[in-house]
Amino acid sequence: MQKDNLKPIIQEIEYGTIKVNLGKLMEKAGISTYKLNNATNVRFQTIQTLKENNATRIDFNVLAKLCYTLDCKVADILEYVPNK
Repeated sequence: MQKDNLKPIIQEIEYGTIKVNLGKLMEKAGISTYKLNNATNVRFQTIQTLKENNATRIDFNVLAKLCYTLDCKVADILEYVPNK
Protein backbone atom coordinates (compact mmCIF):
# COMPACT_ATOMS: atom_id res chain seq x y z
CA MET A 1 0.00 0.00 0.00
CA GLN A 2 1.34 3.42 -0.91
CA LYS A 3 1.66 6.06 1.78
CA ASP A 4 -0.69 8.40 -0.12
CA ASN A 5 -3.53 5.83 0.08
CA LEU A 6 -3.69 5.77 3.88
CA LYS A 7 -7.02 6.80 5.38
CA PRO A 8 -6.44 8.57 8.68
CA ILE A 9 -9.03 8.18 11.42
CA ILE A 10 -9.58 11.79 12.48
CA GLN A 11 -12.93 11.35 14.17
CA GLU A 12 -14.98 8.43 15.39
CA ILE A 13 -16.77 7.05 12.34
CA GLU A 14 -18.14 3.69 11.37
CA TYR A 15 -15.16 2.17 9.56
CA GLY A 16 -16.27 -1.45 9.48
CA THR A 17 -16.04 -4.50 11.70
CA ILE A 18 -14.15 -7.74 12.08
CA LYS A 19 -16.31 -10.84 11.71
CA VAL A 20 -15.21 -14.05 13.44
CA ASN A 21 -16.01 -17.19 11.45
CA LEU A 22 -14.88 -19.69 14.07
CA GLY A 23 -18.38 -21.12 14.52
CA LYS A 24 -18.63 -21.97 10.83
CA LEU A 25 -15.17 -23.57 10.85
CA MET A 26 -16.03 -25.65 13.90
CA GLU A 27 -19.32 -26.77 12.37
CA LYS A 28 -17.58 -27.70 9.10
CA ALA A 29 -14.94 -29.70 11.02
CA GLY A 30 -17.59 -31.32 13.22
CA ILE A 31 -15.83 -30.17 16.39
CA SER A 32 -17.52 -28.99 19.57
CA THR A 33 -16.40 -26.17 21.84
CA TYR A 34 -15.47 -28.79 24.42
CA LYS A 35 -13.27 -30.71 21.95
CA LEU A 36 -11.59 -27.53 20.71
CA ASN A 37 -10.99 -26.47 24.31
CA ASN A 38 -9.27 -29.79 25.06
CA ALA A 39 -7.24 -29.76 21.84
CA THR A 40 -5.99 -26.18 22.16
CA ASN A 41 -5.99 -25.56 25.91
CA VAL A 42 -7.79 -22.27 25.15
CA ARG A 43 -10.39 -21.32 27.77
CA PHE A 44 -13.87 -22.70 27.01
CA GLN A 45 -15.40 -19.23 27.47
CA THR A 46 -12.89 -17.68 25.05
CA ILE A 47 -13.79 -20.20 22.36
CA GLN A 48 -17.50 -19.71 23.03
CA THR A 49 -17.18 -15.91 22.78
CA LEU A 50 -15.28 -16.18 19.50
CA LYS A 51 -17.68 -18.81 18.17
CA GLU A 52 -20.64 -16.50 18.85
CA ASN A 53 -18.81 -13.56 17.20
CA ASN A 54 -19.00 -11.56 20.46
CA ALA A 55 -15.28 -11.02 21.03
CA THR A 56 -13.81 -7.52 21.18
CA ARG A 57 -10.19 -8.71 20.92
CA ILE A 58 -8.12 -11.84 20.38
CA ASP A 59 -4.71 -12.89 21.64
CA PHE A 60 -2.24 -13.88 18.90
CA ASN A 61 -1.36 -17.07 20.79
CA VAL A 62 -5.02 -18.07 20.85
CA LEU A 63 -5.31 -17.33 17.14
CA ALA A 64 -2.19 -19.39 16.40
CA LYS A 65 -3.49 -22.33 18.44
CA LEU A 66 -6.84 -22.23 16.61
CA CYS A 67 -5.14 -22.07 13.20
CA TYR A 68 -2.81 -24.95 14.07
CA THR A 69 -5.55 -27.18 15.45
CA LEU A 70 -8.11 -26.44 12.72
CA ASP A 71 -5.42 -26.47 9.99
CA CYS A 72 -6.55 -23.10 8.64
CA LYS A 73 -5.31 -19.58 8.01
CA VAL A 74 -6.01 -16.45 10.03
CA ALA A 75 -8.16 -15.20 7.13
CA ASP A 76 -10.37 -18.28 7.55
CA ILE A 77 -11.16 -17.21 11.10
CA LEU A 78 -11.17 -13.41 10.84
CA GLU A 79 -12.82 -11.34 8.11
CA TYR A 80 -12.86 -7.54 7.69
CA VAL A 81 -16.29 -6.23 6.72
CA PRO A 82 -16.10 -2.61 5.54
CA ASN A 83 -18.83 -0.08 6.27
CA LYS A 84 -21.26 0.32 3.39
